[in-house]
Amino acid sequence: MRFIDHYSRVFTKPKKAFEDLATDPASLYFGFLAVVIQAVVYTFVYLFLIFGGGEAFHPWLDIPADIYYRYNVFFLAPSMFMGWILAAGVAQLICRAFSGTGSFESTLAVLGFGIGVASWSTGLHDLVTSFLGAIGVIDQRSFEAALNSPTVWRALLWILMAVYLVWFIALFSAGLRAVHRLNRGQSVVVGIIAFLVYQGFFLIFNR
Repeated sequence: MRFIDHYSRVFTKPKKAFEDLATDPASLYFGFLAVVIQAVVYTFVYLFLIFGGGEAFHPWLDIPADIYYRYNVFFLAPSMFMGWILAAGVAQLICRAFSGTGSFESTLAVLGFGIGVASWSTGLHDLVTSFLGAIGVIDQRSFEAALNSPTVWRALLWILMAVYLVWFIALFSAGLRAVHRLNRGQSVVVGIIAFLVYQGFFLIFNR
């Protein structure tokens, strides 16, 4: 199967998609491509935020908020890929403890697709709004302030973040279950842990 076949089916039939992916000899390469898509999307997001004069909201790293995105654009892709590998390593170890039988490469592949697909829950919003800020349709700093104030925009963002959370855990769990033949409870536990590892590492550099 081609990459686009696997990728599109993760949106519509994730269980079957992951089962097929687990037996595809090109699964690791395809998983890498899935992460690359989001790395490119969010690189453009941060480029648009730079051009639009965006200001990060209380970043965790000791970099001034008004110039944080100028550095963040270089942190984004490496932190995404390192978080992916770290989450897959932790998931692989826990799956082994649960008598999982899948390979590390297969774990990387399914988590790569989980990241690549579930990130669209916030990615489309971030890409569109940052682009509108870059071309001057909206004031980027005012919009960012609205996202961090009791407004309808913050409510929308929280809804998208809830979808992000559920979708990530669902795809991670489904992928790990297909690869390691875990039961539903085990796969959900490992999926949650893998998500927390990935998201925790990613947030350090992209807060």
